[in-house]
Amino acid sequence: MPAMIITRYISRQILQSTMAISLILVIVVAVGRLLNYLAKASKGEVDPNLLLQVIGYKMPDFLQLILPLALLLGILLALGRLYADSEMTVLIASGMSQLRLLGIIMVGTLVVAVMVAGLSLQLAPLGSRKVSQLLEIQQNLSEFDLIAPGLFQTITGSQRTTYVEAMDNGEMRQVFMHDAANNRVIKSESAVPIKDEHGARFVLFRHGTITAGFNTENEYALTQFDELGIRLPPRNLGISPDVEEKTLTTSQLLASPQPAHQAELQWRLSLILSGLVLTLFAVPLARVSPRQGRYARLPLGILLYIVYLGLLLLSRNAVANAKLPALPGLWWVHAVFLVLGGLLFSGKLSFSRDSRV
Repeated sequence: MPAMIITRYISRQILQSTMAISLILVIVVAVGRLLNYLAKASKGEVDPNLLLQVIGYKMPDFLQLILPLALLLGILLALGRLYADSEMTVLIASGMSQLRLLGIIMVGTLVVAVMVAGLSLQLAPLGSRKVSQLLEIQQNLSEFDLIAPGLFQTITGSQRTTYVEAMDNGEMRQVFMHDAANNRVIKSESAVPIKDEHGARFVLFRHGTITAGFNTENEYALTQFDELGIRLPPRNLGISPDVEEKTLTTSQLLASPQPAHQAELQWRLSLILSGLVLTLFAVPLARVSPRQGRYARLPLGILLYIVYLGLLLLSRNAVANAKLPALPGLWWVHAVFLVLGGLLFSGKLSFSRDSRV
């Protein structure tokens, strides 16, 4: 019974810390992305109504990277507190070995690994497909489809500023457009976005005037027209869709021999393994003296994660570009870190002068 209480106590401490850190990191990442997308929406590059959908579909992709880091930091924080408060000293004196402690922590690690597996193998690819579909729909819209009545909006990379007084069944009323690239101002009673038979996008102005050359030393020209068509350049959404392999299902990756697909498959599996590998480091790394405090090893843990993730990313790109064969692929990174983690856990390698508690 005491052993079960200790197991539940340590597991609860680690999982609570992991979930709290995950929540903080998700909020930081989501808010950062949202602010970036809002800046693009203010320029008319993205429909504001789709921003939350894009963030929502991207969330599994964020979480699959955040959870291993949160697990590592959660273990360091939870065990660091136990060491700093001398609770771990009491547990060790009662017969708690490092191997048994690792076994207790692995229970929570497996829970996180299952969550990452669901995200990386199913939800993240699904989210990438949904985002690609949304961006394709946006790409087919003209900039004038995103105009909000009653507001001055800067579009096409700040080359045009447009104002529309009202919208009526897709037709714009009382339109003003300052075309800085061509040094002209267009005013019309109405305008409507159209496409030709080749898919080129135009905006058709009706019953208006063009004032050209007003920013030069020469006299400006005022021209009246009944209809005026202006071709719109290809839209730059400012949000790049994910590469094709990220949108493929795991079964499609398994059946494909292409290097880029093999690299993506190994990347998804690596995210699942990363939590297990990092846990092997976290248990001995969390050993601190009471005077060091529970946060003493957090910077080292973050640095460890950055190096680990960076090597995985470099290997993934090398495999995708056929510069590194699928075997060893990304697996050599896990092998190296497993060996280093084993040496650290056994006490043959230490990040401090005295590795003993």
